[in-house]
Amino acid sequence: MARSQFSFEKRRKELEKKKKKEAKRQAKADRKAAIAAGEIEVAEPIISVDEFGNVVETMPEGYDADGLKIVDEDEDEFETDEEES
Repeated sequence: MARSQFSFEKRRKELEKKKKKEAKRQAKADRKAAIAAGEIEVAEPIISVDEFGNVVETMPEGYDADGLKIVDEDEDEFETDEEES
């Protein structure tokens, strides 16, 4: 008697999930290592108190929520065009 494909599909999905989780873990470890080595600039949030007494954290302009600098690829291309002329 033939077995159903359910167990095969379940195992395949499980392996894909493990690969994705491992890739995320590796990317996080690489990012931490780059920050520790000084290759990536990380900004500290600006902490202030609003008029209602709530503590508000905001990132400086040009940084994302994790404190990593936002790089605009279009801006880099524009700068190289100006330099050529």
